[in-house]
Amino acid sequence: MEPAADRPRRRIGMTMLRIDGERLGRWSLRLDAAYCAVLGLAVALFAGRIAEDVALPAPLIAATGIAVVAWAGGVLWMLARLPLRAALRLVMIVNVLAAVAVGFASATAATLLIVLAVVAVAVDIALFAASQALALRTLPAR
Repeated sequence: MEPAADRPRRRIGMTMLRIDGERLGRWSLRLDAAYCAVLGLAVALFAGRIAEDVALPAPLIAATGIAVVAWAGGVLWMLARLPLRAALRLVMIVNVLAAVAVGFASATAATLLIVLAVVAVAVDIALFAASQALALRTLPAR
């Protein structure tokens, strides 16, 4: 009989085996692309208003929004053209960097509500990175 201390590890391991890494990875990348497209478009369209709440110039904010929309297209391109593992790794790395950058941008916000909103976006991005890491971990070995 196995020691009680080993039972939780085995359950966790079996749960990880039930996750379909390929399916999770593809969904994660699709949702990430959709999120980027919507968020980037909103940021580009409302750059002037956003600039009033954060101490950054409106053209910089608009350019960032446009870049995020372009990134969404890039994510979909990677999903269609690159091996899933490579696409997940690249998008995960960019998401980690973006989460850090957005988190730092919250320091420029004028009000607590805006700080919280910007931090929420950073958390969203970090969660996408976590889902991509999980998908990578559960993909079968090459």
